[in-house]
Amino acid sequence: MGKNTKKIIGAFLVMLVAAVLVLGGFYMLNNKGISSSGESTSLPSSEIGKLKAKDLELKYPETPSEVVKLYWRLNKCMYNTSMNEKDFEALLKQLRLLYDEEFLASGENSWDNMLKNFQKDKKSFNKNKRVISSYTVEDEREVKYATLDKRECATLLTSTLETVKSKNTQFITKFMCRRDDSGKWKILGWEKAEGEDLKK
Repeated sequence: MGKNTKKIIGAFLVMLVAAVLVLGGFYMLNNKGISSSGESTSLPSSEIGKLKAKDLELKYPETPSEVVKLYWRLNKCMYNTSMNEKDFEALLKQLRLLYDEEFLASGENSWDNMLKNFQKDKKSFNKNKRVISSYTVEDEREVKYATLDKRECATLLTSTLETVKSKNTQFITKFMCRRDDSGKWKILGWEKAEGEDLKK
């Protein structure tokens, strides 16, 4: 075999290997985010998708502040964003995972009643062109801790700005959270903040 023939074969093999690598890379890029079952595993880009995708059983917020931030994030999305009924119910299910079992045990907080009330409130929001513009939650350093009935509790303030026809209204709310038996902070309730709460 002549030198020229060897060079040609060598060049051909190099080109063949390069082509295989390029095709392999192209295949991997096109199938990125596809699991072995054929389902997409790429991260959702919309706020609805991100909130629905949160696995709160596996990765639950660690502090009362983080729990209440997620509460407002879910509320803001549910009230401000157009979505189908299936997505709305999925977000409400996520929201209910943040609530204390005692809160959920109340008849008025049953799934049916809560869904009906949220749907009614959303219709009112849409009708009045009302939106949750922003919210802030007290930093963890500002949270007040106490023990009630041998259960660890925490209280914190939030500030919510709602806009109706270009007019802004601020609401200050006091939240109470309580640790459940697994150590997770759950929302036990909330009320309008006033008096001593506002002097912090």
